[in-house]
Amino acid sequence: MSDIRLLVRFGCLVLCGLVLTSCIVSRHPAGIAAATAPLSSTYTVLGPVEDSSCAYRVLFIPVSGKDPTDEIIARLLKEKGGDALAGVTVEHRGSTFALPLVGSDCTIVKGVAVKNVR
Repeated sequence: MSDIRLLVRFGCLVLCGLVLTSCIVSRHPAGIAAATAPLSSTYTVLGPVEDSSCAYRVLFIPVSGKDPTDEIIARLLKEKGGDALAGVTVEHRGSTFALPLVGSDCTIVKGVAVKNVR
């Protein structure tokens, strides 16, 4: 009889451990655009770019903030010296860990930096 109780206790301990250390992750497209600014009929492709900004929370209390999407785009353009991003996608990625109730909320921007030829 004590072996069954020990087995049940161990099973409950394992189940509680799995529940308390579980993680919830979500990914959602937030936007797609052909370009962030008008492009001339001829432009130079500078290369692919990607950047993200995340906000974190502990016990559902925000401990950091994230940059707005337009600031992420401006940072990418400055990095490559481009005039616009083409083929832009914006993705929202969130995750929450059950223990100790830590989570993140991230915005990811991807695209191709281009420079208009004048």
